[in-house]
Amino acid sequence: MIRKARFRGMWYPFESRDNELITGQLTCHGNLCAGVLPHAGLFYSGKLIRAFFERICEDRNKVLIISPSHYYALPAGCIVISDFTASETPFGTVPSFMPEIEKSIINNDVIQAEHGVEMFLPFIGRKGGMSVAYAVISSLEKSEDAKEIAMHILPAIDEKTIVIASSDFTHYGPRFHYTPYGKKALERVEEHDKEAAMLIARNKGIEAYREFASSTICGIAPSAITAEIAALKNWEGETGPYSSSFSEDDGDENFVSYRTVFWSEQ
Repeated sequence: MIRKARFRGMWYPFESRDNELITGQLTCHGNLCAGVLPHAGLFYSGKLIRAFFERICEDRNKVLIISPSHYYALPAGCIVISDFTASETPFGTVPSFMPEIEKSIINNDVIQAEHGVEMFLPFIGRKGGMSVAYAVISSLEKSEDAKEIAMHILPAIDEKTIVIASSDFTHYGPRFHYTPYGKKALERVEEHDKEAAMLIARNKGIEAYREFASSTICGIAPSAITAEIAALKNWEGETGPYSSSFSEDDGDENFVSYRTVFWSEQ
């Protein structure tokens, strides 16, 4: 069963040659094994995702994407996986596998609908020789569950696996029903999101979820869980590049912030 590329030609180019302008050659050199990456359309998020894929460990050829759900209301703590055997990308299909995650449920409709998993597939397809798995979780019952769920996911992560927590950061403006800052909103959002990213990079997933679960960081649960995985794996985190959809023409009426966190092997 193949996961179809639902957003191809809308959120990123349809043709492979146009996607190559975004992904680059992806001659990867580095020791990154996990990251928090944005999932906006590649016009906004492509450079940040590319910065991660250019630094991944060369010998890691499996990717586990942990994303929130934007289209299905999931109960707190619910983990959804799929049994797709392949996934479409602009560079052909890539193998997909079902991760072994305790207490997870299979729902292919949730995974098929989700742009939070699809935005990374052009890079996985361009890199070649990789397989991908999906896990969707939107929220936690309590912040301490970040560690418990990390322990459930841990057996699915071997020395060949890269972990991606899919998350845009603050969604600001009337469109998102979030306008706490007034003037100089962009500066305030940058400070807010830097604090969240630094907590995550320090492998403080429980604290990050406790502090920022009420914000509009859409992937705070996947990010907190990945931080706790990094703590269990003894991976070292760092904050990476960031950007936003802020436009001088629109001012701070409505915009989204994009932050990254990268982890490497000690």
